[in-house]
Amino acid sequence: MSNITKKAILRALVEGVLTDLMVQTKADNVYLDDTTTVAAKLAEMVTAINERAKSTDVTTQISAAINGLINGAPDTYDTLKEIADYIASHEDVVAGLNAAIGAKADKSTVEAIQATVSALGALASKSKVAEADLDDSLKSKVNAAAQGNHSHSNKTVLDGITAQKVAGWDGKGTVYVQAVQPAGLAAGDLWIQTLE
Repeated sequence: MSNITKKAILRALVEGVLTDLMVQTKADNVYLDDTTTVAAKLAEMVTAINERAKSTDVTTQISAAINGLINGAPDTYDTLKEIADYIASHEDVVAGLNAAIGAKADKSTVEAIQATVSALGALASKSKVAEADLDDSLKSKVNAAAQGNHSHSNKTVLDGITAQKVAGWDGKGTVYVQAVQPAGLAAGDLWIQTLE
């Protein structure tokens, strides 16, 4: 499960008026993930703020990071500006490299294509497939379908779908998640308005 954070407003039509809905709760009841409450996260943040490094520590770390980035590069190429100027003066080389990289298929794609072609065996070289090319099981299914004798494993579920059930499903409210008010918003629908 990926955690995607969005700002949103829960809205519904109440007696014909578009109304923002408010859910009242406590910080101990709101979870950021499966185990962390807002209250616990706030306590953790307060502790982290109190343990923050002092400005002198940050300055020392920044200097160390810059020295590590430069890593003994010659004076003519020890800043990003100098490197950018070098790249700009060699655009044709950069364009050629980018074109070569962009045209290259990644290894997993090539391997997947190769596996698919290998699995086709003798069929890979044919432009048409004949009945003789099919195994007995597939041949039987194709012939049954051609004669109208095809059935589904979930046939009892499909047979249970009635006009009354379809009407009931169609009558359910809709949940919209979007930035602008849905044109078809009706009583019983919910609109979660995304703000960013």
